[in-house]
Amino acid sequence: MQVRSLASHFVPVLCALLLVLLSSAIASAQQADVALAVGTITDDNYPGRESAGNGLGEVILHHLVTTLGDGGEFAWCAGKVVEWRRIDEVIKEQKFQQSKYADPATAIKKLGTIAPDFLIGGRITFGAGKADWTIETRTNPGGDLVDSFTGFSDDDAYLDEAARIAEHVLDKLCPGPWTVTGGGARIKVSGTVAKLNEAFKVVGKFPGGTADFVYTPTSRSGGTVKYVLAGGGFSGAGSGTYTIGPSGDGSRLTIKQTTKGCINGVPGSCKTNSEVLTLTPVSR
Repeated sequence: MQVRSLASHFVPVLCALLLVLLSSAIASAQQADVALAVGTITDDNYPGRESAGNGLGEVILHHLVTTLGDGGEFAWCAGKVVEWRRIDEVIKEQKFQQSKYADPATAIKKLGTIAPDFLIGGRITFGAGKADWTIETRTNPGGDLVDSFTGFSDDDAYLDEAARIAEHVLDKLCPGPWTVTGGGARIKVSGTVAKLNEAFKVVGKFPGGTADFVYTPTSRSGGTVKYVLAGGGFSGAGSGTYTIGPSGDGSRLTIKQTTKGCINGVPGSCKTNSEVLTLTPVSR
């Protein structure tokens, strides 16, 4: 009963989001965006848990949608969620919207559908008071295995695992690398970043020298930064903090950093600096 009641709670919400998700994904999708979808999660038809696979899939999908859209710790992830489990319903809706039965003044002229880059599926089984699950991520429907994630819970608490599963999937699939451009008044920064949740480096150039920046994330939205200056017969160093957030165009991100540094051996040379860097996802 728990499975059915929770699943029935999420189904209307997801159906309402369905057309919005599909059409907005088409409108704002960039070449480097990753389209994710939840496919079939099978179960062993355990008594009282006959809809467990479907229920878990619904709640995972719910968490993927809300996590990517809430502006929180995955705000920098350029992933898109598309509905694949109800693709037949989308096709039927497309046909209806284009039929004589739809009001031409309000009908959607065209519904976009995107085949997922990665399809999330798996299986769940029950026994001895426990629920054991394996979630697999593959490239496209029927494609190569990218990741396999296993776990277990009490048999009446498996839906609580959906949030952890969604976060694991996003950790694995959030796109990269990114090209870095920008800087401040006298420094121009460039480089390539593979992953934003791991330490990364970029190089800044200014008249007569270079600055090597090293970023250490403390969360998905920022961390600490250190740099070393060299060139023109002098050296120096500095440190500070940075934040990562959406740039506002639906694809690129912005690093905003504030640091304080000094030139070695030069009294009064310490200075606070602020730079803005742009992260652009590399086309796949």
